[in-house]
Amino acid sequence: MKHILIPVDNTDPSWNAAQCAISMYRDPGMCFYLLPVKTFPTASKLHPDLLESSKSYLKTRLKALEQLIAAHQKIVELSLDGRFITQVKQAVQLNDIDLIVCTDVFPSTCDGQIDATHIKAIITRIKCPILLVPHKFKCKPLEQVVLLSDFNFTHRSKATNTLTAFMNRSQTHLNILQLQTSSAVLSHSQMENKSFLKNALDRFSCSFHSVIDKTMDNALQLFVRIHRVELVILFAKNINFLENILFTSSHDNSLTYRKQLPFLIIHE
Repeated sequence: MKHILIPVDNTDPSWNAAQCAISMYRDPGMCFYLLPVKTFPTASKLHPDLLESSKSYLKTRLKALEQLIAAHQKIVELSLDGRFITQVKQAVQLNDIDLIVCTDVFPSTCDGQIDATHIKAIITRIKCPILLVPHKFKCKPLEQVVLLSDFNFTHRSKATNTLTAFMNRSQTHLNILQLQTSSAVLSHSQMENKSFLKNALDRFSCSFHSVIDKTMDNALQLFVRIHRVELVILFAKNINFLENILFTSSHDNSLTYRKQLPFLIIHE
């Protein structure tokens, strides 16, 4: 992995995500592409004082990040036009991006903030691994991560290679968690898919688990609390998990994992 894209704006959460990316990826030769998100349709509509203030803020933040990068790394500032999702897509294609690191809070292309539908657009329309960093998350070395899987589909080599590369870098323990609505035994195809995943991860520290008869939210919250999980991994192909874990609103204040944990979304 050499090229990381980080969309940023004039708010602290996006710059926290940038700092997190730099602290996690210290290898020589890493290039961090910063994409300042244009929050208004055209710069000409901005008041001159506001435009100048925005540029000054960006410059100050860039200098701070440059103090954090390791030797033989660099930061490149991009300038692209178009809607937010268009800018991100162009940045990925033009710069051979390996990973997108972004906050879970963004301004929209007009005003206000990007909601779950915008995050969903990034995940579903841009076929690139994405690390979503909660705006209050403090980066640190990881010890326990969890991969959610129902073993209902065979993972392609691209997805497993991304996963093994992450494991090789982090040297963390990987919990593979199956969320079950009943105690029914796995089907033949599920057993084969589980075996394939187990073989792909055989050189890493892994363990398989299951939680039965709980909603996805409650099952994951329970597992996160018991095993002190610090990051959640999802396969973008599993639309059911994405919808229930990331995109479905919850008013249950006990479900804190969305605000506390980063999510790594892996594409096939």
